[in-house]
Amino acid sequence: MRVMRNCCGWIAAVILSGSLSAQAVLGEPAPAATFACWLQGEPIAASGDQAPKAVVYAFYGDAASGRWFAGDGGYLADLQRRHGERGLVVVGVVGDAAIPGGERWVGCRLALDEEAAVAIAWQLAPAPSANLVLLDAAGRVAFVGTAGAGLCDAIESVLSGRREPGRDRQVADLRLELPAGFDDVTAAAAEHLLPAVAHAPADGLLQGLLYLVQATKASDLGAALATAKAAVARMAGESRPLAVFADLALRGDPRRPELCQLLREPLQAAAQAQPHDPVVQLALLRVLVQLGLDREVGRVAMRSRKLVTVVPDHALDFATLLTLDGNAAAHRDLATLAVDAAERLQAMPRLVTAARYGIAVRCAQDRDAQKRLLDEYLKDNDMRVSINNDCWYLMTELGTMGRFDVFAAGLAERMLEQREGMDYFEFDTAALAMFLAGRVDDAIELQQEAIKKGGNGNPEYTERLARYQQAKAPAPR
Repeated sequence: MRVMRNCCGWIAAVILSGSLSAQAVLGEPAPAATFACWLQGEPIAASGDQAPKAVVYAFYGDAASGRWFAGDGGYLADLQRRHGERGLVVVGVVGDAAIPGGERWVGCRLALDEEAAVAIAWQLAPAPSANLVLLDAAGRVAFVGTAGAGLCDAIESVLSGRREPGRDRQVADLRLELPAGFDDVTAAAAEHLLPAVAHAPADGLLQGLLYLVQATKASDLGAALATAKAAVARMAGESRPLAVFADLALRGDPRRPELCQLLREPLQAAAQAQPHDPVVQLALLRVLVQLGLDREVGRVAMRSRKLVTVVPDHALDFATLLTLDGNAAAHRDLATLAVDAAERLQAMPRLVTAARYGIAVRCAQDRDAQKRLLDEYLKDNDMRVSINNDCWYLMTELGTMGRFDVFAAGLAERMLEQREGMDYFEFDTAALAMFLAGRVDDAIELQQEAIKKGGNGNPEYTERLARYQQAKAPAPR
């Protein structure tokens, strides 16, 4: 648990608020899109018989977001191929005419947005944040977001003429609010996620959040696996949403063999269909690692190593995945090269350190390196409360969840060196770190101490204890 909390009323804020994003406003006309030139395909007709029924604009305006351009192209080109005859046009918008990866955007149009003029007018975030905008035939904004979180549902609603603007806004706000405070969420969130998923059944983010609420908040494995089965069925053929769901579910609820078996074949099919999509390849690698299929892990790792080291976050994810393999020692050099690449691409230094620590623990078993990395990390701030917060956020924020658990366990061990002075929320954090490290007995003991020292009556503490105890219980016969 982090120290400062405000867990009251988040659901009410989601349901009652309008669009909280500063981006293009759902349901409103978008500002005119005037591009410097068209690099591929013809300019889009604004009206008349030639005007498309739906247009997706995908923006890659700066160097950092441009690294996503090639990897996103395959899935967006697939959407163009499947829905073009129904009136969909996909436009990749770039800030540099020489950006590599345009060959992936087969059948799409490409436009040059000099000095990000249109992106600024539309107040868009850079990739991989909400850099996609869907407009209907009247030029109204029907979707703002990412390829794996509701885009294909929004396209279908526009092309079929079955729009629900009010519900679209509610679901869009849920996509923003729920991930931002997911560590505060309890099992009650399922009441709002279930209708959201019914509205956007191929939304990999919402499906993944629903799975995690059921599996890790409510400890209802039956409901969670039913959600996973439905999600896989609904996202058949939607490679990027499937990968987003798989990545989130596998990171937030690791070592779940039933989930891994369910996802293996669909992810292999998606990876074959989209061999240049790093998000899909990393999701496949994750499921293979968790299944313990060392040889397949090695093959996929070697095949995708260049593809997944273009974006710093992908490079770190690739490295940390290799450290979790059963044969981690064999991946030491490849994992190190990936972290080196992430550092050159200006990845966050704290995450680079966390990844290097995982290599020291899992690949090299180098205790001296582990101590040196922790000491260096904590040299300017070794206050236990600060360590607690770093540890907690690494484990619970959606961007880092399941990626740096080895380092989080190292931070928790430092906290436990001063166990006599620890507060209840620190025991809560340490318990989660031990659980994710596979030390279930320690997790139960520490969580019970957290409840005893001050967490009694806190539903989140009770939910976490139930999760640890369920993992300890023998499987039903």
